[in-house]
Amino acid sequence: MTMARRAVLTAVFDFLALAFLYLVLQDLARRTSYAESERLISSTTYSIFVRTFSIKGNAIQIPRGLVSPPILDWVQVIVASLIVVNGLYVFSMLRKSPPRPE
Repeated sequence: MTMARRAVLTAVFDFLALAFLYLVLQDLARRTSYAESERLISSTTYSIFVRTFSIKGNAIQIPRGLVSPPILDWVQVIVASLIVVNGLYVFSMLRKSPPRPE
């Protein structure tokens, strides 16, 4: 694969990953703003590639509040994939750099 083609594929991947990241962040913001509009307190607990969302408030009669099951954190997955793909691209560029004239 030529360097130009590899660069184009990496740029396309970056564009698609950043667009997907934008959509994921918008979805998370909508969920949080909905909880705030209902005067509920929302919190998120993060672990490596896992996220748990909980809601508490006076309208919820459960002592601990409503807690979601642990779900995949797409923000961390997308950022990790961007790091891996771009790191591999930079590594391949450095490895195949032309020799320096002496």
